[in-house]
Amino acid sequence: MNDLPSKPRSIRLRSFYGFSPEEDGYLGWSEEGARDRMLELIEDGDLFLIYGASSAQTSKNERHRVLGFLQIERRAIRDVDKASAVGLKRKRDHGWAEKWSHAIPAVRAWRVDEPMLLETIAPVTYRSEAGQAIAVWGPELIPSEIDLALKVKVKEVNVFGEPPMAATAGTRAPLSEAFHPSRAFPASFGERTSVYEDGPAHLYLARFEGDGFALMGLSKPQFDKSTLIKIGVSNDVQRRLKELNCGFPPAAKGRWKIDLTSELYDGKAAAEAAEQTFKNVAEKRLQSLGGEFFRGDWTAAMSLFASIPGVSRFGSAGR
Repeated sequence: MNDLPSKPRSIRLRSFYGFSPEEDGYLGWSEEGARDRMLELIEDGDLFLIYGASSAQTSKNERHRVLGFLQIERRAIRDVDKASAVGLKRKRDHGWAEKWSHAIPAVRAWRVDEPMLLETIAPVTYRSEAGQAIAVWGPELIPSEIDLALKVKVKEVNVFGEPPMAATAGTRAPLSEAFHPSRAFPASFGERTSVYEDGPAHLYLARFEGDGFALMGLSKPQFDKSTLIKIGVSNDVQRRLKELNCGFPPAAKGRWKIDLTSELYDGKAAAEAAEQTFKNVAEKRLQSLGGEFFRGDWTAAMSLFASIPGVSRFGSAGR
């Protein structure tokens, strides 16, 4: 069950005047309503393909070019919460101080350093005559375009406000390698400003109660009893459960259920390390679906969860 490649759940289009995640660790909208609409559509770990806007503010050699990819966290912030002094000064100098101030944080970034027209990656989703609308609404790539995007060679770069990359990182490789095996998604909790606080956190294991195959656009094989599984980190498991299910209509037949939670780890870094340990072993025993999602035998997943250092004593999320 491990022969299928992992891939991001979603990749959306967004145009920028340039690509500088080292200074601007966010994705911004000028209208709060547009940002809030996007929050209803995305999930932690989704990607945005950033391309050069067709504008005088964009360097000529970057217009309509694929500039890079941002992985986001589904949370509302302001631009000042995740922008460097250099990035904020650049906005002021260009008269953009009030633009793109309603934001969501980026947690990882990859730069494309070879000329590549957007149309080669998104021949269906991108239409030049709808450029302005695409820039605001951020349409999703179709599955065949996601496959093309994952073949693009990229170089991972630092994101402002996130831990710096290891000195050995940053080599050029296909984007797909960032998701196979998947890396623990950096968690953050509650309100925060530009000073980020750490705190105790749980590791949790959730399963989808419903037709997980239909959720992935697949037909369920006969006699297949595997389930859709999610591993994650949170300092408030009940809140996280509500967030996972908020996108489903009330009449939907499926819901996420967090069945198992660990005891509190001393900090989110320790919990994220435990999450990565689960993923490393789960890749051999379950089918990776990318990110923190797997498919496989629920009993095997529970057994694996119980074996993770620091979990030892666990119980249901509803205790």
